[in-house]
Amino acid sequence: MKRIFFGGLSLAATIGAVPALAQIAAPTQDGDDGRGDIIVTATKRSENLQDVPVAVSAFSSEQLQKSGINDTRELMGLAPSLNLTSTTSDSAGVVIRLRGVGSEAINPGLESSVATFVDGVYRSRSNLSLTDIPGIERIEVLRGPQGTLFGKNTSAGLINVVTFAPKFEPSLDAALSYGNYDMVRVNAGGGGALVDGIAAIRLDGAYQRRDGFLRDFDSGQRYRNRNRFTVRGQLLLAPADNVDVRLIADYGRRRETGPDTYSPTVNDPLYVAIFQAMGFPSHIGRKDLTITTSEDRASFEKTEQWGLSGEVNWDLGGARLTAITGYRHWHNDQAREVDYAEADLVYIPFKAAQQAFETFTQELRFDGSAGALDWMVGGFYSHEKAFGRYGYRIGRDLEPFLDRLFAPATGQANPISFYTGLPVGASYPEGSGVGRDDFDQTSRSISVFTHNVWHVTDRLDLIGGIRFTREAKRVDVDIVGTDNPGCQALIAAGLSAPGATPISGIQCLQLFDARYDGSFTSRKVEKEWSGIATISYDFSDTLHGYATYSRGYKAGGFVLDRAGFRPITLKAPDADDLAFDPEFATNYEGGLKYRSPGGALTVNGALFYTRFTDYQLSYNTGAALITTNIPRVTTKGFELELAARPARGWQLGGGVTYARARYGAIPAGPPANVVAIAGKQLANAPDWVVTGSVGWDDRISSDRLRAFVQLDGRYQSAVLTERLLRPTSGQKGYALLNARLGLGDADERWTAELWARNLTNQRYIASSIPATFQGGTLVGAQGEPRTYGLTLRTKLR
Repeated sequence: MKRIFFGGLSLAATIGAVPALAQIAAPTQDGDDGRGDIIVTATKRSENLQDVPVAVSAFSSEQLQKSGINDTRELMGLAPSLNLTSTTSDSAGVVIRLRGVGSEAINPGLESSVATFVDGVYRSRSNLSLTDIPGIERIEVLRGPQGTLFGKNTSAGLINVVTFAPKFEPSLDAALSYGNYDMVRVNAGGGGALVDGIAAIRLDGAYQRRDGFLRDFDSGQRYRNRNRFTVRGQLLLAPADNVDVRLIADYGRRRETGPDTYSPTVNDPLYVAIFQAMGFPSHIGRKDLTITTSEDRASFEKTEQWGLSGEVNWDLGGARLTAITGYRHWHNDQAREVDYAEADLVYIPFKAAQQAFETFTQELRFDGSAGALDWMVGGFYSHEKAFGRYGYRIGRDLEPFLDRLFAPATGQANPISFYTGLPVGASYPEGSGVGRDDFDQTSRSISVFTHNVWHVTDRLDLIGGIRFTREAKRVDVDIVGTDNPGCQALIAAGLSAPGATPISGIQCLQLFDARYDGSFTSRKVEKEWSGIATISYDFSDTLHGYATYSRGYKAGGFVLDRAGFRPITLKAPDADDLAFDPEFATNYEGGLKYRSPGGALTVNGALFYTRFTDYQLSYNTGAALITTNIPRVTTKGFELELAARPARGWQLGGGVTYARARYGAIPAGPPANVVAIAGKQLANAPDWVVTGSVGWDDRISSDRLRAFVQLDGRYQSAVLTERLLRPTSGQKGYALLNARLGLGDADERWTAELWARNLTNQRYIASSIPATFQGGTLVGAQGEPRTYGLTLRTKLR
């Protein structure tokens, strides 16, 4: 609390001093008043960013372009409270965190704590949202629970993406980029009127290909390549002066190598010795961009998604009706080499690992004004089907590997066959394992809400909102064809229980135990409230302050993995065991927003304390995916963001976030390694993040040409990168620097840009997991190395 207190004093001192700095501000371009106003829809009403009583950052298309941001994952370079990491893959393993808190994306039944909306349509998982979205007009990052206006699964905040809508004036933007790793990227968008004043269209597209930056140490095979295509079409209809309709259709496709391509970072000497005895020289611990894989096991994924949406805005005179309808389909197929070793222990063939989501959403809102009251009432409905399939197979080297592991303790040369009574090699035949584990989760959610602003005086507003949500979920499990001859032999001999023989625990591992075969069903219903109360006050025309209490809700669900069942030695499989409880967030926040006269300087700051109860922790044991509830998690700290235009053409920006995100006490009950994280810092939750940018953009050569320079940097303090906080998963604090230099004609009809990301080629580990069947060995997802290239851009207006 001392750090928060002194941070608050520093914030107050900074805001107290900014009028002096504002004296040097000057307009940046001819005809520009220097205000730099950004209009946001963080409250589902169009408002100036500086007047919104919410901790929100907004980034315009121009700012995103100059910083070289092409998808929302790269946004963390500008937003200090935002942190994004990839686990199993860029498509199906992305985690979004705000103020240090988020949800791991390894269980498709687990919804994100940070929601994403694109043009008002909810995208229920991080995987569905963090993709190439062409034609972005603005991105808003809202921190803290947003459950009143945006609904469930916003317990930590949300990302609101707004794309360019069709206009009746013709336009065309296009860019072609080429960079190292043989990268090619094409972006284009434009449109105009079909029928002047009545119908307009816009079409945006993006294509990107790039060689992988990871290389298998032995074969030279490249991984983590990119091959992506996205197209988005829109139609705007204005049949009357008081009605407009916006229809959107989009399609995206990815064909990429790289799911589960982790680099070895920490070795367990026992297992390294075993691999070496088997003839596999270990490369664990290398700090270059190499990985170790089984020679003939593919690591590949294919993702397709598409969506349709429609938005109707109807001015009824004293009120306005907004209706947003959306449907989204997302499907991911993978082949994964999941043992992270040269030995062939465990793998997943193509299409034996799948995730799929089909989501329909409908929102209706009425809003208007009645005297001093701005009112809003609405309702929301969603229906989603989530699907997960897992088909782990036994590799050819698993039995020889386990024989060497257990031989010293048992005194047997082939302990697996000795205890199972089967011939050597018959207990774990290659290709055996899971036949098919299919999990279907169906969710139906309906909610009603109201959000109202009472303008008590010209300076004082009281804001209140409440939302009621009813969520019903059902899970259907179908597990068939599990093939594990060694386990069946132990069951027949009455030796399958852990400890019955030295090998029983591993031979009848839950992942490969046929006693879980069968069909199972469970249901759960939640009825929850979320709400907000805010005092908003304008101390002057330049200084705005607010204080907020809010409560957020994140839905419970089911573990879509057989590891969620209780051990067979305790009870028969029951789908009720797969359920986990909802998560709640209680947030206390106060903020100040300063904007100098003319808008050449803005300084925004906030103090926050958020308590999460029944926090949904998801982690990887090395052989299973588990989701469980932790009684309490807290994040507390402060945020400060600054933007300035000190002289013509110059733009300065910066931000700092201190977020102390910690687990609370964990009573006995969960496994010991879960209980052990009590009181510790959350994984990938740096205490400190600092961002900064310096830009210059002006006309040169008698105003015939335009030039610009942009530098962006981000520093984060040290973290542990493994979900259960193994000390060996530490990542020291590091900084990333991006740069861009551009030259073009004054009307931007053409621009040439040189750019580099991760300019200093900083090596870092974004996340870590335990290696399958390998004790203390850890493997990590490496951050992207330095990339650089040239972009040619044109704009026709």
